[in-house]
Amino acid sequence: MLQQRAEQRRRDEEDIAEMRRLLGEFSGQEIDDQFMETFSRGLAEETGALPPPHIVVEAIKESKSADPRKIGDAVRAHYRRPRPRPPMGGPPPQQAAVPTPTPA
Repeated sequence: MLQQRAEQRRRDEEDIAEMRRLLGEFSGQEIDDQFMETFSRGLAEETGALPPPHIVVEAIKESKSADPRKIGDAVRAHYRRPRPRPPMGGPPPQQAAVPTPTPA
């Protein structure tokens, strides 16, 4: 369990480093802690909560922007994308035929 948490933390740290790099690339600014605080607040306001770092990285790449509104749109689009569903066991069940009443 601790190893899984450590691995998740490592992935999150890598994603946050990538997020900083992308934000710097698209904003043309130095990405310091104050920038990240302002960005995170704006993104949380846009999306209702901060998404996981890997989702934010993908949203920044998708939007090609450092604007929290555009990134928020990309985050929402990410969650609206259809996901492949696992196949169900066999064909869908057939509905039982409902007898049609005969006129008397």
